[in-house]
Amino acid sequence: MAEAGRSLKSFYLLLGGIAVVGIVLILHAALGGKAPPIVMAECGGPPLGGVAPRGVVAGPDSAPVSINEYADFECPACARFAVLTMPDVLQRLVPTGKLRWQFLDFPLNQHANSPLAHITAACGAAQGKFWEMSYTLYAHQDDWFADKDPEGKFLSYARAAGLDADSLKVCIDQRRPWPQIEANRCSGEKLHVDGTPTFFVNGRQLAGIPAYDDIARIVDSVAAARAAGARR
Repeated sequence: MAEAGRSLKSFYLLLGGIAVVGIVLILHAALGGKAPPIVMAECGGPPLGGVAPRGVVAGPDSAPVSINEYADFECPACARFAVLTMPDVLQRLVPTGKLRWQFLDFPLNQHANSPLAHITAACGAAQGKFWEMSYTLYAHQDDWFADKDPEGKFLSYARAAGLDADSLKVCIDQRRPWPQIEANRCSGEKLHVDGTPTFFVNGRQLAGIPAYDDIARIVDSVAAARAAGARR
């Protein structure tokens, strides 16, 4: 009976996810092909639409250090971290196999263009270009954050980053990644994330915004401790 209950629950969660996608597509058609509005839902209860939190990951699951970053594309502090620190993290730490980095969406209510930026980056991830799209959005943040309709700029950034802009536009206009973005945001709310960027190192919240050297020290110390424990 318990197994049947779990199967039935999974079925309803899947059905809920299909319903969310279906509603988006229906709205898209009803609006004559125009993109439907982006609406932030209230968090709480089971995952919205049956979609579980899942960020964009760089690095192996076996890494001794796992860092989860909750970030907002319209957040200036997030942009500084992404432009000044994150390239070194991706190029120098992730390839060692000691670090697994996960980016999780946390668009803030007060940032009007952030939801569309998150959708754009997630659509870039569908083309295997999340980090390129993410960096470009952050690097040009001052150009689009106050724009009343930034999609055209986002598409030009995508072309410059080597993405298929036509496919990206379809993904953006249909709001395909929005249920996943909402699930990620709500997972942050459950952890009491109230500002961006916020970092969790192996499940424990890190105070402040780390510099590259801070992250490298954490990775080296945890990796060394794990290696020492394995030798005992």
